[in-house]
Amino acid sequence: MAALTRVLGIPSDHVFAAEHWHPLTRAEATALNPFYTSRLPADAQLYTCDRLGADGRCTVYEERPLVCRGYPWYGQAPREMPLADPECGYAVDLPGRAG
Repeated sequence: MAALTRVLGIPSDHVFAAEHWHPLTRAEATALNPFYTSRLPADAQLYTCDRLGADGRCTVYEERPLVCRGYPWYGQAPREMPLADPECGYAVDLPGRAG
């Protein structure tokens, strides 16, 4: 997987996470984004990323690692999920649904 992501110009998940993700308590995550935090399981591991801009958008979107590309369904089946801000720019790709 690391070789494939390197060829595609996508950072390794492990390297990217180690360099840019910082753990949050549930209270800290709720203060930053109550909408999404309230929809996560109680035992979810919560992080913030130092690659988010002041507006909360990813500053390295085209080069983001696979774990970020799979958010918020990484490890889960894709499903419809209401967005707190439909204008945030996040696009959902669900299997069998044309853009």
